[in-house]
Amino acid sequence: MEEWHPPAGETMPTGPDSFPATGPNALARIAPRAAARLVDAVIVYVPTLLLVALVLVVTGVRPDEDFRPPVWTTLVLFAVGFAYETGLVAWRGQTLGKLAFGLRVARLDDGRTPLWWQAGIRMAFPGVIGSVPNALAGIAVAGIYLSAMWNPMGRGWHDKAAGTVVVTTR
Repeated sequence: MEEWHPPAGETMPTGPDSFPATGPNALARIAPRAAARLVDAVIVYVPTLLLVALVLVVTGVRPDEDFRPPVWTTLVLFAVGFAYETGLVAWRGQTLGKLAFGLRVARLDDGRTPLWWQAGIRMAFPGVIGSVPNALAGIAVAGIYLSAMWNPMGRGWHDKAAGTVVVTTR
């Protein structure tokens, strides 16, 4: 996996022109990023939700019309998602969804794989907000990811907070 490095004499990209127009290390488009996020959500949350549901059934929790899931279920979902995203992005620069769509996360300053704390911030920013038990939380999380659409380098608020950018691998 080829890492992006700033051109000689430049310490940090100043705009989209600092990246190749196409091919490896070009700025990632929104559609593949969204598709990769969807794949990752299915990989992480479908098995986790099934396991949580199984635990609830085994422990005798029965949903009724006023049912609210126990707080621990939200913590489990956050923890599993956080571990998956942070671990893979810090280790390889990409999750399985990003791998499938030819994307990777890179540090904006030098193009290398994000550090653990950068990968953690990148996931925690939308993850903590999404864990708030409120209908507006989902809208806020969507706004965080969709904010990349209005940034010239395709950086969402989570990328800005972490000092990262998403680029293509092929």
